[in-house]
Amino acid sequence: MRFFAFILVLLSVPLQAQSLKIGYINIDHLVSSSPQFIQANQVVIKVFQPQEKQLLALSKQIQLSADTFNKNSKTLTQVERKTEIKKIANLERQLKQQAQALKKQLKLKNEQELSKIQDLINRVIKQVAEDQNFDLILYQEVAYASKKINITPIISQKLRLLFE
Repeated sequence: MRFFAFILVLLSVPLQAQSLKIGYINIDHLVSSSPQFIQANQVVIKVFQPQEKQLLALSKQIQLSADTFNKNSKTLTQVERKTEIKKIANLERQLKQQAQALKKQLKLKNEQELSKIQDLINRVIKQVAEDQNFDLILYQEVAYASKKINITPIISQKLRLLFE
């Protein structure tokens, strides 16, 4: 009898489900259009511009050496040809090594800058979520998100305000 009374009490209590407040962010668009990302790209370009110019100069030097060798190869002795070929090969090796080192440095710097931006975006997302009582905010691997839950413009605006 108590069991039936317990069941009746449970069934008579109106069950109200709270609706969840869900938001979606297009993270790729948000990152690439944020002023912080644009500024970071400009800084990276400026930092690595001298090394890029150095690589271009070395490449031009190699091309000039190769052109000169091709013009004068018929008048050079066997020893002089071997010497010039080694010189050009060494320059090409040097160019390849410097290009690989620059690529690694550039990748590392880009990862560092992107990490800073992602941390900032995550802080802004958390702030917006708390301020506007969101229960869930998604930004990766979503098959569909309606425009009414897309809060990308809100986050983007907050990032612009932080930049000013």
